[in-house]
Amino acid sequence: MASFRKRGDTWEYRIRYTDRQTGKFKEKSKGGFRTKKEAQLAANEEESKINQYGFAENGDEIVSRYFDDWLEVYKKPNVKPITYSVQERNVRLNILPRWGKYRLKDITRTEYQKWINKLREHYSEGTVRRIHSIFSNAINDAVHEFRIIRENPIQRIKIPKEVSKEHQVSHFTKEQLNLFLESLQTPQKKAKYKHSQQYYALFTLIARTGLRIGEALALTWDDIESDRLRINKTLVYPLNSEPYISTPKSKASGRTIKLDVHTIKVMRRHKINQNEVILRYENYLASDRNLMFHQHDGRWLRTNVVRDYFKEVCKRVGIPVLSPHALRHSHAVHLLEAGANIKYVSERLGHASVKVTADTYLHVTKKIEDDALALYSKYI
Repeated sequence: MASFRKRGDTWEYRIRYTDRQTGKFKEKSKGGFRTKKEAQLAANEEESKINQYGFAENGDEIVSRYFDDWLEVYKKPNVKPITYSVQERNVRLNILPRWGKYRLKDITRTEYQKWINKLREHYSEGTVRRIHSIFSNAINDAVHEFRIIRENPIQRIKIPKEVSKEHQVSHFTKEQLNLFLESLQTPQKKAKYKHSQQYYALFTLIARTGLRIGEALALTWDDIESDRLRINKTLVYPLNSEPYISTPKSKASGRTIKLDVHTIKVMRRHKINQNEVILRYENYLASDRNLMFHQHDGRWLRTNVVRDYFKEVCKRVGIPVLSPHALRHSHAVHLLEAGANIKYVSERLGHASVKVTADTYLHVTKKIEDDALALYSKYI
């Protein structure tokens, strides 16, 4: 039931109601109406919404303050540290600079869609979709959990698709890959990075198994048995923070794969070389975690150092300067070009589904198409 009073030259309404979720009495008031009739009409509309939703909207909270609470209360305790780190970074770098000073109730669908369209000019479709997902999930919680606003104005927003440019997968040809790996076996005078044999083993393993860089750096010698390699963890190296071991990217990422004969020989040589280096040099320590790849003091290799060295070698041998992840892509493309079953490739890479593998790689190389047509022509 609403009550009304005049304050100076304007009218105010005050509604006393029972919160449907908590069962407690609450009040909602609003002023600034020129006449009592205006206040009565506004009160009737608000009472109707309270009856519909069970609570009064309080969207005056500032977006930046709301996201502080949302990240701390709903995200940090319930997601992996690396997931939280990515979400917090997107909030800090992309969402708050544009929306941080807004009140929650002032976010409009049209203005938000314009912002999404602008983001799409600078980021890929996938990146914009992730940013939108974080924002929309936060607003959903403002509706259903915090009960600050009644509706999510940014649901079913359109993310502009990339229609003119085909998705590019950075990978090496067989010739480029061989040139890259062969160069690692040649000692470099005054090399910035020592123990290049370790990098030869690391990059060979990734190139011939399709491991993610974090999966490879997390490996211990206990993970390899005969011709089988077990992948059940990943190394996470957050910016300005200590590294830690986490579970694989997804359920499908946990897997056991078979190693080819050449890779087995390389890894056996690497283990012998690692032991010899530890015995020969006082400042090169064994890893107390039994790591397959590690720094001279026994700690995990740093991902940024691995990437820098990788790019340095690319420049030196005159091939495209890519990231170590290109070795994973190269392994997938080379398997498919060799005629491997796509389901096997998907399972070997630890993809969540065959569709992910097909959408990522089947358009990349003309050889797959030519070989398929040749087989079809021969069959017909």
